[in-house]
Amino acid sequence: MDKTTKTPSETKANPLVTVLIIVGALALVVVIILLARAPGVRRTDNEAGYHPPPVRSGVNPADKDAIAILKLALESDDPKKTLKATYRLSYLAIPDLKEGMLSLKERGLIWDYIQLLPELHHLDYENAEKDLSEYLKAADLQMVVSALEALARMPPMSCREAFVDCLSQPHMDMAIGCSKVLRKWRESDEEINKILLNIMRNAPVDFSQVAAAAALYDLGVEREEAWEEIRYWSDNADMELAPSLVIFLKYSGDHRAGETIALMLDKSMTRTVALSGLVNLDWPGKLEAIDEYKDAATGVETNLFVVIREATTGKSKLDDILTDLLSESQEDDSGVKLNESQRIMVLNSLVTALKEWHNPRVLPYFERIIEGAPRLLRMEVSRALRKFEGNRKAIDLATELLGRAEDERELGEHATTLGYIDGGRSVATLHDLMVNMDDEDTKMTLAWAILNINRDHPHKYPRR
Repeated sequence: MDKTTKTPSETKANPLVTVLIIVGALALVVVIILLARAPGVRRTDNEAGYHPPPVRSGVNPADKDAIAILKLALESDDPKKTLKATYRLSYLAIPDLKEGMLSLKERGLIWDYIQLLPELHHLDYENAEKDLSEYLKAADLQMVVSALEALARMPPMSCREAFVDCLSQPHMDMAIGCSKVLRKWRESDEEINKILLNIMRNAPVDFSQVAAAAALYDLGVEREEAWEEIRYWSDNADMELAPSLVIFLKYSGDHRAGETIALMLDKSMTRTVALSGLVNLDWPGKLEAIDEYKDAATGVETNLFVVIREATTGKSKLDDILTDLLSESQEDDSGVKLNESQRIMVLNSLVTALKEWHNPRVLPYFERIIEGAPRLLRMEVSRALRKFEGNRKAIDLATELLGRAEDERELGEHATTLGYIDGGRSVATLHDLMVNMDDEDTKMTLAWAILNINRDHPHKYPRR
């Protein structure tokens, strides 16, 4: 045997190899810890950060017709018609519309132009970031707020200098607007983090402190301190602050979210929004936390208690309650039969509670409700379906509602729903309606729906 060849036992016994393995493992652990603590690193327990929208021309005849309709409105001499097009074009970076977007500035339609600067950036307009930076430095507060809304759709750290100037301003709207941008980006740097920490610790307005804390938590910076700030304000929330807190908490993915939302149950003015935030949370103490408030509940709160129990255990009276309401023989607390308008009001209250349940198990209840439901109730159900992108049952219900629409307003609501959730099956129907539609608003809504579907829904339905 070759004397230079070592046997497995000899290699295993070599202390140098053992030391190298240990050092390598320790180095890997250190790298993982540093990456986890790095500012702006994306965590796995929150929604994904920024990603660019697709840039795509017409993909089929229906798509090309939809583009033509929005192009005509975008380039119209009527500013009101132009506005109807521009507010529908967020996230839709379509090459055929680039010239119309660029012309907005020349026509003096600055607000419309600001709104579409992110789309122009994605269409390779070289001055988009420069122009947006200028608007972020404007003296007009509302113009700056609009520019911040557009900045959230730009790549992370775009217009950094102007953005830092905005974040440094001692104004609640700046703190809230900049925090929303950072939560969309999921990226920051050391200077931005320091400013956020100062806002969270020292801002004189509760909304500013909460906004900064939410941004820091999502960025992975001083998370425990940020959570304690959120918890403090949850325990001291009023009816104006509570909705912002609950929206953050229920989507945070943190295991402490349920108990923190429950802090808002004690006050009657924050109880309804707290109950809505608990519907989808998997928290062992949920039913116990809400039980002490059940007997005093009325209206939407009563329905939220039922929906929470159904979502948690599947053992509630929801099915019986809905059966009674749909049988047209429902009685009030004094035993008097409800008239039609009263029954619809009670049904609408139930739909309001069901809208908070983001699980496909809710869809059979919506299916029962829309059978024979009046127009306004059908529209409410349609809006509730927008959370279920790609769900076949939800798409079928929205398609059914589209076919039952009584007027252009209702048609537009159901088309919007399909624009958020459909995978393409409804495009032909939407196209037929679009080319035969006289109402301008509805025609553009149908066009938007087709474009959003054909680009795989870059414009997602807002979480709130």
